[in-house]
Amino acid sequence: MFFFNNKDDYFMSLALKEAKKGLGYTSPNPMVGAVLVKNGKILGKAFHKALGEFHAEKVLIESIKANLVKDSTIYVTLEPCNHEGRTPPCVPLIIKSGIKKVVIATLDPDKRVNGSGFNALKNSGLQVKLGVMEKEAKKLNNIYMFYKKNRRPYIVLKAALTLDGKIATSSFDSKWISNDMSREIVHRLRLRLKAIAIGKNTIKRDSPKLNCRLKGFENKIVDKLIFAEREDNKLTKSFAENGGKILFVPKKISRDENEFFSFCVNNEIDSVLVEGGSKLYSYFLEKFMVDKIFLFYQPSFLGVDGVSIFQEKGSKLIKDLNEFKIDDITKLDNNIMVELSRGESLCLLD
Repeated sequence: MFFFNNKDDYFMSLALKEAKKGLGYTSPNPMVGAVLVKNGKILGKAFHKALGEFHAEKVLIESIKANLVKDSTIYVTLEPCNHEGRTPPCVPLIIKSGIKKVVIATLDPDKRVNGSGFNALKNSGLQVKLGVMEKEAKKLNNIYMFYKKNRRPYIVLKAALTLDGKIATSSFDSKWISNDMSREIVHRLRLRLKAIAIGKNTIKRDSPKLNCRLKGFENKIVDKLIFAEREDNKLTKSFAENGGKILFVPKKISRDENEFFSFCVNNEIDSVLVEGGSKLYSYFLEKFMVDKIFLFYQPSFLGVDGVSIFQEKGSKLIKDLNEFKIDDITKLDNNIMVELSRGESLCLLD
């Protein structure tokens, strides 16, 4: 819930609501919303709908008659771009339109922007105000901010398991350890994140769809990272028609975390949801590549012959353990969700 101190906060809150309409469809671009105001009256609202489509500022300006745009104020949730990318830059369009004032929530950390758009608008003689609802704008695009700052994807691991840390029986039966409420949260994560990482054995056993099944977001594109030594079209049968890139990750890439991160950046993957199985969980955990974890516990015990979430050799001394920080614990009917993080903890479920 927003509490407004002034009219700028109010209009920016509307721009943020517009921006969120692009959730799931803009990656690796940010979600951006814009509102045009004149004499206290809202002339129009717009948002960046999807990767490759026109930015919010252009959509908004071109949807309103030129004489109305002149001397108006535009509220935009992210610094307008001043470089040629998939679409034309927004700064020249704003200047040419006759807009009098630009209110910006936060700078764009992309090195091609990062203040250049702000400076170009200011140097052109426009009134420019920066930092309105900045905290909320950064939170909305927290994955984008992390990706641009660290030049690597944000890694999230999710697993359903019993209290003794087992993710499946000895015959690899795992449906369903988690309940409906837990699985809905997994689909919310699939909506928020760019790609799913999965091992070839898990695909062979489960034939997963690897898509987002939230109502209204069934067309959300999810990239798939398959950890397998070679490409195999038989592995992709269950999800090949769901859309998104299907990328095979061989050992020469997965052997080194920096190689894997570079592989993701080269394929414009800003975030990864690690979905299993045990070998893949172990790989990401052993290399300390995981930023956030969602564990969905069924309050039961599976036994010593069950499949463990972590199968590598551990530390010999308790003092050598690498702890995660507990962010939250939530009861989901008769499941327990434990939310953990190491390093930067991003809010992913708002």
